[in-house]
Amino acid sequence: MNRPEPHRVGWTLLLGLLGIILAGCQSNPEPRHGQAFVMGTLVEITGIGVSQATFTQATGAAFRDMRAIHDALTPVASDNALAAFNRRATRQWTPLEDPLRSLLPRALSVQRASGNAFNPHLGRLVGLWGFREPPFPDGPPKQAAVKALLAAGAGDRALRLRRSDGLEARLTRPGAALDVGGIAKGLALDRAARILRQNGVSDALINAGGDLRALGRRGDRPWRIGIRNPRDRDAVMAVVALEPGEAIVTSGDYERTFQHDDRRYHHLLDPATGRPARAARQATVLGPRATEADAWSTALFVAGSDGLDRLGPTQPGLVIDGAGNAHANLVMRSRLDWQSQKVPAP
Repeated sequence: MNRPEPHRVGWTLLLGLLGIILAGCQSNPEPRHGQAFVMGTLVEITGIGVSQATFTQATGAAFRDMRAIHDALTPVASDNALAAFNRRATRQWTPLEDPLRSLLPRALSVQRASGNAFNPHLGRLVGLWGFREPPFPDGPPKQAAVKALLAAGAGDRALRLRRSDGLEARLTRPGAALDVGGIAKGLALDRAARILRQNGVSDALINAGGDLRALGRRGDRPWRIGIRNPRDRDAVMAVVALEPGEAIVTSGDYERTFQHDDRRYHHLLDPATGRPARAARQATVLGPRATEADAWSTALFVAGSDGLDRLGPTQPGLVIDGAGNAHANLVMRSRLDWQSQKVPAP
């Protein structure tokens, strides 16, 4: 899956994180690499067939834009665009500026299409659970506190948009507060891809802590990405060849977590219960835009295999359910080169 998140740490080629690795090819041109710690994770950009000077200039511009998105949307700041919106939006219509202006219509679209499995305004619940940044708590919050936020509309469909002189938004329930961690990293990937193209990089792979966006190809072959087993991080379940421009995003229950009474608690909350979703261990989505793939990976994780029907016939999706079984829609099954002997192919 997902985000301005401190829990996602850097990736190492062929070791990977969040269910995804890069499968390389020795016959391809020598790649160039750039990396920076951005949006709470190590972001690495791999470029093919480009001079070092062009690559350095392009990646520098991409990293600066990703930092700007993080600064505007991180939920741990009290003086950024996200915090300003949350202070005003439950009382009045609030004008939107980028990146919220470009992000919220897309977030609302996935919220509607997913039946609220993806919800961009669970901020008060996420804060209650203590999943903002480490160290994470030793145990869950009181159920009475969770119920109080749900009663105040924390998990409802409480985001509204309207156009006047520009785009405005408001939150209709006092328990709601924007937290766009489930979609913001996808937006950053899409914008980084556009910046790379504008600066002369046509073939590249952007990896933001396991959320990836491809440009072009890896020399004479596609970018090939491995999807890891959520319970065995050294094992690759399947490999997918990405189309030029395609994104792949994975959400899993191994991200921001803590253990309590021998039970795993994670940050991907079910809007219906206000508690960590239990229908899946991991969900992976492919798509032409990382923004929507990011949101849909969260939605699929929350909904489990039942959510695959909501993706539509052209959106590939894979779910590892709570029991460890693999489920994929038809278009994803046609893309998977299944590798695992421990997990039967979907």
